[in-house]
This record gives sequence, structure tokens and C-alpha cells, in this order.
Amino acid sequence: MDYKDDPIITNANGFALPRIGWALVEDGVIRAVVHTYDDHAGPFEGAPVAMAGQVPLTGRCALKVTGTGAMVGHLVDRNGNVSASGGRDAALGDDMAAYHDTWPEPVAAAAPSAEPGQLPTELPPPDKPEE
Repeated sequence: MDYKDDPIITNANGFALPRIGWALVEDGVIRAVVHTYDDHAGPFEGAPVAMAGQVPLTGRCALKVTGTGAMVGHLVDRNGNVSASGGRDAALGDDMAAYHDTWPEPVAAAAPSAEPGQLPTELPPPDKPEE
């Protein structure tokens, strides 16, 4: 989105502040984020600009990420949504949404048994993440 009609936001010295975020996406994972001015093109030379709904999950592309806190290591879905990796090692699949499928399934921890009204004296050891 280009917000050409919005007033220019300036710092205390009167310099315009960048408002458009661009992400360099490689194989569905954000590798770099750069902020530019509204009228500038994508900063990643040689990377084709992906359109929402047509983001390739393999290869390299530039993606405009306005209105989101995209960070290096976040995952990107086919629609251009970004989300934290949530412990995933690989990119999202074609049918996965970043806002829904990124986090692994919760693991039900067995609570230690205790008499009613008493707190358990020992807690189970925390689960180790799979490597």
C-alpha cells in the first residue's frame, strides 16, 4: 500500500521518516528488512517484487510489509502474511497460513498429583525441545 495522501512524518530536525518496510524473502523466510520512503522502489536489487497472494515460497523475492513488525527469521506464507517461526526449522507449506499454523501444537504436561488444598512439593522437569 502506498499512502501518498498521508502527511509526511518528520523527526525533530524536519527530515522525513521512512514508512515502508521491505523484506527480502528467501525460501519462505525473511532474511533482511529495510525501511524506505513511500516513493522509493524495493531496495533489494535483482529480487522480483512479490504481490500478496502470489508470494513464492521457494527462491528469492522482495515483499512490501507495511503495517507489520516483520523481523529477520520470520516466516512468510503464500499471501504475504508474516509470523514468528515458533520453533520451526523450515518454511511454511503452500496450504499453511502464517497467522495460524506457525506455532507447534501445545504439549499437555502431566500435573503432579496432590491432595486437595495442598500444593505439590515437586514439579516435573520441563520438556526439552526436540532437536
